Amino acid sequence: MKASIEQDLFERILAELAGGDYSDEVKQARDVFFERLRDLRDDDPSYDRLTACFLNWYVFDRRMNGSLETPLQIFARGENLSASEKNLLAALAGNIHSLFEVLRIDKQSLELRNLFNNEMLRVTERRVLAGLDPGDILEARLFPLDDKLVFASGAYVLHPRAARSFICKAAERSRQSGSPSPAELIMRLQALSFRYLDRFNQRVPVEKVYTEISDTQ
Repeated sequence: MKASIEQDLFERILAELAGGDYSDEVKQARDVFFERLRDLRDDDPSYDRLTACFLNWYVFDRRMNGSLETPLQIFARGENLSASEKNLLAALAGNIHSLFEVLRIDKQSLELRNLFNNEMLRVTERRVLAGLDPGDILEARLFPLDDKLVFASGAYVLHPRAARSFICKAAERSRQSGSPSPAELIMRLQALSFRYLDRFNQRVPVEKVYTEISDTQ
């Protein structure tokens, strides 16, 4: 399948700002991101998914050492970019990375609620999201494209349905008190999803795994 322009730009950013002279920086970034996932192995089912989350975080969110800019922002200042590429990079820079509750699924779109601010969003579905149903909670990254919101590639984590109440309460505490921050809570939940799916192989009740976030600040 031919890669989208979005995916092509993403790969170019990684090629320019995640290798060679930036190898030490990427290592530092990986150490931070995978702090809660130290026992993640490359043969774990969640490995590719969590690696995609890391790469998205590195490109879109992490400030480069000695800079206030992300890899995406640095790349966007390049001189050899077309007008359409610059427009798409600006759209990607305006992405929304959050936890969402699925409210409704139509043939061409989904209605989501952002758990951190209760904003209702309609998202155009460009790819099949297997197993997604109303009431599900997912981590995703959205960006505007042609006056519509679409899913960015990667950074997609579908949490177990039984963990819904724990996640919604934790997100509400974050919204009310600011602690933990949305980014911190998202990373904690990535680790809990990994524990439940990979280390416990879904043999431990999901409530016992996700209850860890019930009283955390």
